[in-house]
Amino acid sequence: MLQFTMIIAILLQSIPVIHAFSINRPLMDGKSTSVSVCLKMSATNFNYGQQFTARKNIRLPLLVDDVSDGDDVKSLYDVPLPNSHLPPELTTASLYELKLDIPIHKSVIQEAISSSQQISSPLEESCCYGHVVYTPQKGDDLVGSIGCASEILIGAPTNNVEENLVEGSESGPLMVLARGSYRFIVKEVVKSIPYPIAICDEVLDDNIQEENETKKDEDIYDTLEPNKLVKEIFTSLERILQAQLAETSIPLSPLQASILGEDGVIEAEQKQFDAEERLAVFQTFISSLLDIAADEKDRHYAIAMIAGELVNLSSDIRRKMLITTNGVERLRMVLRELVSIQSMDSAKLITKSLSLGGDADETGINIDAQSLKNKEDDQKNLQVGTATLPPWANQIQKGNRVEYWWDENEGWCLGTVDEDPVKIMDEILLSVKFDDDGSIHKIPFKADEKARWRPPQGDTGSDGAFG
Repeated sequence: MLQFTMIIAILLQSIPVIHAFSINRPLMDGKSTSVSVCLKMSATNFNYGQQFTARKNIRLPLLVDDVSDGDDVKSLYDVPLPNSHLPPELTTASLYELKLDIPIHKSVIQEAISSSQQISSPLEESCCYGHVVYTPQKGDDLVGSIGCASEILIGAPTNNVEENLVEGSESGPLMVLARGSYRFIVKEVVKSIPYPIAICDEVLDDNIQEENETKKDEDIYDTLEPNKLVKEIFTSLERILQAQLAETSIPLSPLQASILGEDGVIEAEQKQFDAEERLAVFQTFISSLLDIAADEKDRHYAIAMIAGELVNLSSDIRRKMLITTNGVERLRMVLRELVSIQSMDSAKLITKSLSLGGDADETGINIDAQSLKNKEDDQKNLQVGTATLPPWANQIQKGNRVEYWWDENEGWCLGTVDEDPVKIMDEILLSVKFDDDGSIHKIPFKADEKARWRPPQGDTGSDGAFG
């Protein structure tokens, strides 16, 4: 599997071109080979604000991703959103990893890579495939289908490298790092077997003037003017991104770090980095909006699309955002989702605040993430007297047998300590392999939960005694 973490870290740098470098990719036989991979930002002009005409007659291999499940339509992969109207440094939240297991879908990617190597001019279209998310007709007729062209950021500079990239693809998944580019509609299918290749046109939003007549309102957002929608979206986006940053910025306690392990700590740090990056992209986008899209219609388009990327809206909502050509309706769609996210997050924080004894005042309930963390820590310290570990707990060694009260259903579970205990502050972290199913769990032995632990009772069939 390609090491996408390194690739993403390099792409996050605000530079227009990323030079070729080597990536070690393990092959199916367990050996590793050095593969030269060229990563590049889009060389095409930005569509909105700088390129006033839509792309025409684009040849794209199509990956059809609108699997029907009864009345619902599901996506096998993450649905991309257009980003070609943005400068590269504002697309860092739009990179996604595509894991392709279906052979015909792998072939679509190979076709896109092969076609890109025949491009003679750097100003021609980049290495793209068409990610179809909507087909208007049942059956195999794809004319009129709508999707988003995705740019493959891992492109093979030679045919040999292309073969290396897809070697062993019949037996394992193909991993691709991609980014949404532009929206398209299928005009003509020029090849159907083994996978569709089509001639497509780019789809731009319609010039729709909002009518003043009264509508049958579904909710309050149907009555908001476009400028008000934009303001509310910006406000909601900032609140959500600030909350995500505050939540991921809370440092891990020594016990949490020990339980999570090295990989878990790295993942937590990556989440904080991602939250910082998304907030920075949002702030830069606001300050650059007039340069990105001078026309109001194009601003509505850009705002909705970047909002969908920054908060990672669901594939179902993304599909609807691609299908509609009404920019104002898309803004309403996005705002509803942002308000829903805010409501769910607020409800969780309010519940946590109340469970910690938080009271409401004239300013409401305090749901600041750091304040809740401090209150949670304070509550742990508010005890009548000081609980201490039993003497036998400090004698536990690797190989000793212990019993742990799991819950009302499982009761006392017998197990063996399979690693040396780790003392952290006034707690002991034990790694226990349980007899009933052989599972291994790292469980903290806390003084205030000492009743859940005990030495083995009776004959356990082992000499792993204490002392």
